[in-house]
Amino acid sequence: MAIDVIVNDTSCLIDLRKGGILTTALLLPFRFVVALPLVAAELNDFDETDWEDLCGRGLEIVDLDGAQVQCAMRLKSQFPGLSVYGCFSLAIVQTTPNSMLLTGDRLHRTSAVEVGVKVHGVLWVSDQIEQARLISFADLADALERLDADPLVFLPDDEITKRIARLRKKSKGR
Repeated sequence: MAIDVIVNDTSCLIDLRKGGILTTALLLPFRFVVALPLVAAELNDFDETDWEDLCGRGLEIVDLDGAQVQCAMRLKSQFPGLSVYGCFSLAIVQTTPNSMLLTGDRLHRTSAVEVGVKVHGVLWVSDQIEQARLISFADLADALERLDADPLVFLPDDEITKRIARLRKKSKGR
């Protein structure tokens, strides 16, 4: 299945921003969307100017229709540990063809897999940025190092270390 739409959850938007690669990610050949309830309730660190800039770069804020809200409520019953906002994102993926969920939350990931939804995280985005050569290998390595150093960002140590080493090697032309 080809991916056309990436539905973002709170954690990935925040982490991509912390790494300094959120606007770069929006250059990838996907339609990036975020559920309106997340914008209103969970992404308080983003101000109106941030949203204007991100939307100007292609991020879409989408509201859920009635069927998607019903889907989210069914998901909340199925996965009571998932936040209602996580359920909103998951419902958008379930009802949008050729879409995937972008999340760093473990429960959100396992729930997505359980309902048959394709799911990736920040490291997948960094791989896409690397393959598309949207920024230098050194700059992408710097971004991953910022994420690795942040105690509130939870990425697999072995995977981020491998990527940083590979990008440093590529940046030196070896």
